[in-house]
Amino acid sequence: MSTYLNELLNENKFLFGVICRDISSTDIELLAQEGYKIVWFDIEHGSQSVEEVISLGRLTTHLGMISLARIPELNRTYVQRLLDGGIHIVNLPDVRSPAQTYEFERLGKFPPVGERGVSSTSAGTGFSLGPNPKETFLLANQRSNLMVMIESDEGYECLDEILEVDGVDIIAVGHQDWAVSLGLFDKDGKKEISTKAEQVLRKSHDAGKIISSSVSGPEDATYLADLGVRIMFTGVDVNLKRGAFADAISGPLKVLGH
Repeated sequence: MSTYLNELLNENKFLFGVICRDISSTDIELLAQEGYKIVWFDIEHGSQSVEEVISLGRLTTHLGMISLARIPELNRTYVQRLLDGGIHIVNLPDVRSPAQTYEFERLGKFPPVGERGVSSTSAGTGFSLGPNPKETFLLANQRSNLMVMIESDEGYECLDEILEVDGVDIIAVGHQDWAVSLGLFDKDGKKEISTKAEQVLRKSHDAGKIISSSVSGPEDATYLADLGVRIMFTGVDVNLKRGAFADAISGPLKVLGH
């Protein structure tokens, strides 16, 4: 319980992270060295298990970064175990209703806010409930964060009600899934939903939520900062590694005529 999102946001105007689907402990150390502050473990699309994510999440914490885990679906098995394991942010994709959001809050927050199960031996509470469990639960609620993603017209239509759920404090947009759900692909899809996506970010910021987004470069970073985005993800680890591998071989191949 040594590193928390709000503390980092107080110290840094912006936090940068990487979406990770196949990450190693060495990768995490390199991210820390380069000044990244958030490691996004993608259980929804990656192959790493909850156990592996919790273990790597502890390393992330001890290196002074925030751990974030996106779950494939809403259930207690994911939410409880990840929070008990010390993951700072649990991310629920494709939220489409206030009821779904309130259920996320119920599973992810201790009473009186929610109904998260109690363990006296979990990393999420520092392996102790201390002399005042009520105070421990209050602090744990403050120091864990719930994040939802708007990825459909259905979620967009009930955004105002979703934003009323106090226990959810981070909002993001899933551009690609949103576009594909409308039968749109590539640049055409992003262009089609760009106005709605911007409205999601603006409304969420005005509601006092922390907003997060992927960032594609310097110009995009400026645009997102103007919208109030505080957390930016520079890419997916697999794509970033592939780009580095391609750059490393392209020069020798070119000069050798391949």
